[in-house]
Amino acid sequence: MIIAMGTQSGVRRVTQMGSKPAQERAVFRRWQRYRLNLPIRLIVTREDSTRIADGRANDISEGGMLIFAGMELRSEDKVLIEFTAPYSSAPVRAPGIVRHRRGYNYGVEFSPETRADGEDTEKLRNMMRLAAGPER
Repeated sequence: MIIAMGTQSGVRRVTQMGSKPAQERAVFRRWQRYRLNLPIRLIVTREDSTRIADGRANDISEGGMLIFAGMELRSEDKVLIEFTAPYSSAPVRAPGIVRHRRGYNYGVEFSPETRADGEDTEKLRNMMRLAAGPER
């Protein structure tokens, strides 16, 4: 059994439990993560179709976010992450690439290709950080 402890300056302590004495190791992350649980929409365009699915953003960092979505995605799939802030009519879209998958949880890395993409990605990160509250 693995128990994750709180984060501290980008270092997460993980304790592994079992028949042997508990061992603790540090997991270093490139960026601070912000925990959240917000509705998002994923847009996936492939050669033959475009698919749209509602999902949940579970955490966000400078580099990407963890998303739960009830659709089948593959590693390296390009997606658009869409978020509409409360009391706003205009959604913000940020491009990303699926880097990791566990069930229907996807690790998506932000991948802006143009200056406008970069601005939209930064706007999305800022809105979600505000919604997440203080760092954890």
